[in-house]
Amino acid sequence: MARVPLPRREDMPAEWHDTYDRMQRERGNPTSNVFLALANLPNLMDALLSFTGEMKRGSVLSQRHRELGIMMTALAASSAYEFDHHWNHAIRAGVPRAQLEALDQWETSPLFDDRERALLRYAVEATQRIQVTDETWEGLTRAFPLRQVMDLVMAVAWYNAVARINGPLKIENEPWFKRL
Repeated sequence: MARVPLPRREDMPAEWHDTYDRMQRERGNPTSNVFLALANLPNLMDALLSFTGEMKRGSVLSQRHRELGIMMTALAASSAYEFDHHWNHAIRAGVPRAQLEALDQWETSPLFDDRERALLRYAVEATQRIQVTDETWEGLTRAFPLRQVMDLVMAVAWYNAVARINGPLKIENEPWFKRL
């Protein structure tokens, strides 16, 4: 059970109803538990919605590569909630189920190409060590143009933050959630 309330619209002060409505419009209704938990910070919700929306819509990194990076970040951070939810996003983005099932063997599995390995190596190192080796950075920048690298850097950083929100708050999957 989450350590913080997961507020409904009627639980919020009237001055935050527009923000709550925006959250439901942009993040879906029913809204995921992580965003409901973040609704306890209504003063930050508009900024978070703008930031996360632009990070996704404005990305030039393919959705498939973005989701692979997020999935590896979730795995490396041991964030089950994030892993489950992004499993569905990854499937919808075209990541084969076999690749998702082999993420823990990414270094040796023939299911991943060199570009994917460079991306996954970056996500693991940035999550577990914060710093990445020169070799990892050089491999990533050989595999992807700078703008795509920066989109990956931001996605991995954000989903590390999400893992560090979900963990302490004990965010659990919603009753309606089903993994594809």
